[in-house]
Amino acid sequence: MSLKILFRGRVLLAIIIFTTITCTGIIYTSIKSLRLDREHLLLLELSKNIDLEISHSRIFLDDYLLLNDSPKKSTISNCFTNTNTYISSLDSLISEKYKGNREVILRQSLEEVAIQVKRLQNNVSAILQNNAEGFNETLLNEYRDFQLSYQQLDRKIHDYILRENTGFRQRVFTLVLLTFFLLVVCIFLIYRIINSYNAIEKQQALRALEVEYKERKRIAADLHDGLGSILSSIALFIKLIEKDCTNNSENKSLVQVKELSGIALENLEATINNLNPSILNKYGLIKSLEILCDKINDIGEVSCVVNSTNSEIKLDQNMELNVYRICNELINNTLKHAGASKLYIDIQQIKKTVVIVYRDNGKGFNPELIYTSDEEKMGLRNIINRIESFGGKYEINTGEGKGVEIKLSFMI
Repeated sequence: MSLKILFRGRVLLAIIIFTTITCTGIIYTSIKSLRLDREHLLLLELSKNIDLEISHSRIFLDDYLLLNDSPKKSTISNCFTNTNTYISSLDSLISEKYKGNREVILRQSLEEVAIQVKRLQNNVSAILQNNAEGFNETLLNEYRDFQLSYQQLDRKIHDYILRENTGFRQRVFTLVLLTFFLLVVCIFLIYRIINSYNAIEKQQALRALEVEYKERKRIAADLHDGLGSILSSIALFIKLIEKDCTNNSENKSLVQVKELSGIALENLEATINNLNPSILNKYGLIKSLEILCDKINDIGEVSCVVNSTNSEIKLDQNMELNVYRICNELINNTLKHAGASKLYIDIQQIKKTVVIVYRDNGKGFNPELIYTSDEEKMGLRNIINRIESFGGKYEINTGEGKGVEIKLSFMI
């Protein structure tokens, strides 16, 4: 399975887990909130209906006593019947929905209200049967006692609703905290996954560079031992033949062959040095770059300076070779394309980070063109790919006529 596919799969899994749990929490909270609101509204509606029916009974009783409105008798009886129905419904709701101490407290208050309603109903029934005129003091006290009992019930219902809402808000707050904690955990996991991916990718890149280094070294050794030996033998035999040959025309041909073999040997040495720069093994990175700059300074067209406060930067062979090639490529770009008179290379090691700053005073370029098909930018793209292959970073500051400043950094 591809490393990128595995990485994306793990990140996607973490996001899916977080999203699923968060959506579940939101749905649960919404359903719970709607259910609580419905229950609380039903509680308030049933309790208010009890008060309304008793209030209606008193109004209708006034009409009956003052106006001698006989049809009000049945209406008053219906009020008490409805009241008992609401009391029964409220008692069933409390018994069904609530358990423990809350149920006991609410049912005790409701029971007191039911007792007062029963007393009122008995008194009113007696008045209606005896055709009494006007309210007696006992009936007024019964209505007053009912109001006191009902107020106590109403207060306890409101207290209960307040406690329920407070508890629900606390649970929602806890859920939000857990969701936030889960988000932090998901971010941490994604961060760890990204770090693991970067570490594996860097390790693979370093392994690839190591394989490349060993392969270059092997090819260079094969060329030196094989083709190099053959060309050296050819040059030696030409010298021997040249001594024995007296024919001028033949000598002239031998000289041409000798020159060609010399050119072939020089090209072979340059190829071997490009594959595996022996100068690095002998002098190290900083000294090798200084020798390269000295050669450029000898030509006299461009002034080249290498600066480093640490002349013995410790890099493994792979990394050292890559940094040497990067600097070499930057120098070649300046010499070929920039038209610069000065170039400057600064290499520093800060703890475990190597920072390379390269500058020239050439004509510069548009940095947006780096990833176009412009062949002049191919070398710079190779440098960027090389620095990114071992987890490095780059920063390019340039513009038309502004010279070039390139900052490269990587961990060792």
